[in-house]
Amino acid sequence: MLAQFLQFLFSGITSGAAYALAALGFTIIYNTSNVINFAQGEFIMLGGMFSTALLAAGLPLPVAIALGIVLTGVAGLIVESWRSNRRRMPKSSH
Repeated sequence: MLAQFLQFLFSGITSGAAYALAALGFTIIYNTSNVINFAQGEFIMLGGMFSTALLAAGLPLPVAIALGIVLTGVAGLIVESWRSNRRRMPKSSH
């Protein structure tokens, strides 16, 4: 009974900490730019999916989390460079 309670307690603290970090990120971005960035939630999900896939592939948990963070950063850079290049492209006249 105590072991199950401790498992639920630590699981709840871990999940709550993840939600708190996401909310803190939303708050910081909104307070500095007055824009709600919904893509942030997508990148949080992408990092979790990368980490889960790497963990399922057999990597140790710390390595899977570190690589998940790096891969999510690379995905963010790719999206940002695509968006920047798209802004520079002249609009075609149809």
